[in-house]
Amino acid sequence: MPRLTRMVWALLLLPLLGCGPSPDASPPRAITFTFDAPSRELIRLLAEKGTSAAYKDFDRNFKGIQVPESLLPYEPFVLGLSTESKIPAVLLLDAPWVQRYGVAGWLFELERTQVFDRSELVPAVAEAFSVSLAHITGWKGKQLVAVPTNIKGNILFYRRDILKRYNLAPPRTWEELRAICRKVLPQEKSLKYGLLIHSTNTLNDFYPILWGFGGRVNNDAGQFVLPQKNNADPFVAALRELIAMQGSIMPGPGALPQFDPGGSLRQAFYQGQTLFMINWSTRLKDLSDLIAKGQGQPPGSLTGVSQVGVVPIPAQAGHPHRYSNIGSFGWAVNRFSVTDPVVIEHAKQFIGVVAGEQFQLLAAETMGQVPALIRALEKVTNKEVLQVYHDTFAQKDMVMRPRPHSRRINNVLEKALDAALFGRQTPEAALAGAIAELKKDQTF
Repeated sequence: MPRLTRMVWALLLLPLLGCGPSPDASPPRAITFTFDAPSRELIRLLAEKGTSAAYKDFDRNFKGIQVPESLLPYEPFVLGLSTESKIPAVLLLDAPWVQRYGVAGWLFELERTQVFDRSELVPAVAEAFSVSLAHITGWKGKQLVAVPTNIKGNILFYRRDILKRYNLAPPRTWEELRAICRKVLPQEKSLKYGLLIHSTNTLNDFYPILWGFGGRVNNDAGQFVLPQKNNADPFVAALRELIAMQGSIMPGPGALPQFDPGGSLRQAFYQGQTLFMINWSTRLKDLSDLIAKGQGQPPGSLTGVSQVGVVPIPAQAGHPHRYSNIGSFGWAVNRFSVTDPVVIEHAKQFIGVVAGEQFQLLAAETMGQVPALIRALEKVTNKEVLQVYHDTFAQKDMVMRPRPHSRRINNVLEKALDAALFGRQTPEAALAGAIAELKKDQTF
């Protein structure tokens, strides 16, 4: 089976190779890794403009397999990992995949094996890339199994200039957000909406709202707990909160399709159509780019990034924490590739290059990414990156969580949200249908 697996991997990934010199130009023990286009571009820039041999000799020391973004939702690594393939040795994984593959025992523990010291990372993001391996190693507590290259999550964007005009602080609770909208919207005729969230993949925005109401879909052990009353009730309450704002603060069901196209939310925010928006933290860089272009835009469009504020997504009144659905990727080591100490040493060297200080600082300056490394974060000069970090991720009540790693759960709950937000079902009926569908799967 391992040999067959390697053949299948080779056939699947052969068209994706070609990111470096020919195989005979590489050292005999060069490890294989997966990567995306942004990572490749950062490595190229560091090789061209920097002086570090680690980047100039990168393609000689490491053999990359580029995974197109269009394939990432299909988790192309499952085939190899589930059949204990040794290829690739290092993988670039989304936070939920880290949870899924880590619990399955497919990822190598990094801290106790001295591959990486988690104390170098911002604690909140380190926690999101750690899992319990007690059933495999016998070690208690969570273990770091991937090294994130940045801190990314969904947050609340707001018009800082407008709130300042009315002497209003940004909201911490949904009650405060509604009160702000009731005061401001009648006075600001250019604003069409109080709040915009994504109308496709809405679940990414909904999870922090659900968590802020005290509900969970899975517990810390990965068990499906949504049917329990203390989780089902918050789910319905959070969904009812959104539905109650439709047509007055948020778009009604009939207006939602106009926000289906990619980039439509940030375009609407840039054009001055909405007071608040839930979106990924990296959208502040996108808004800055739109403002810099600033040609042919309607009156009321943003003219400076200083007009934009960011805070954590509101929580229910009385709840102690606000949450973000983490969207960061991290580098993990395939446990089955670790056949001798040399592999560990090469993996350590690789992670030191692609998650190192130079790499994360360049990503901050060119892509607006918040570094996950503490020492890199301390050297950032990009004001927007620092704004995102200090005003959201560094807040004492902010908690970062990965969404449930089960695609089945996410797909079913996305369908339930869609039915409720488009008015086809009540929140109670939508949730009951989703739970009934998921209970058919013995896995849950």
